[in-house]
Amino acid sequence: MSRRLDYTLEFEAPPERIYEDFTSEQYWDALMGMYRRYSRSEVTRFHADDHGTDIEFVQVIPRSELPAIARKVIPADMVITRTQHFDPYEPADRRAAGTYAASIPRGPGRFGGTYTLTANGGGSRLLLASVCKVSIPLLGGPLEDLMLHHVKGLFDAEQEFTAHWIARR
Repeated sequence: MSRRLDYTLEFEAPPERIYEDFTSEQYWDALMGMYRRYSRSEVTRFHADDHGTDIEFVQVIPRSELPAIARKVIPADMVITRTQHFDPYEPADRRAAGTYAASIPRGPGRFGGTYTLTANGGGSRLLLASVCKVSIPLLGGPLEDLMLHHVKGLFDAEQEFTAHWIARR
């Protein structure tokens, strides 16, 4: 059985500005700089064209930093590959959509979702609809709950980073 999480982030900047940042290579390089305080993190692919923007980055978390339940199924450092796809911005509707995913080599699960960026008064709202599935009998449910708990923290950290990024520009 999989677990779902709908999570909303609010920004004081309009969606055009948020989209501009989310599709900027400088933004992602700076975000990796923030993550380097906690893990080895680097952008491994950035591509933008008329079909949208694709970003891939890798984060390596030392096994010693993993919760005990995760160390039972992950025998080495955890290598997480995250991908983001941003569809082209729709100026008439002041919105954008896209997808995201995270994977762990030989990992027993999957994580991904969709996002929708919309106007919200003078600011913007980002709705993240995530699905998490871990295929391990007895441990799957607790690991899914643990992942989604940490994903909320990840989303909050990225929201805070984005707010500071916007304030500095």
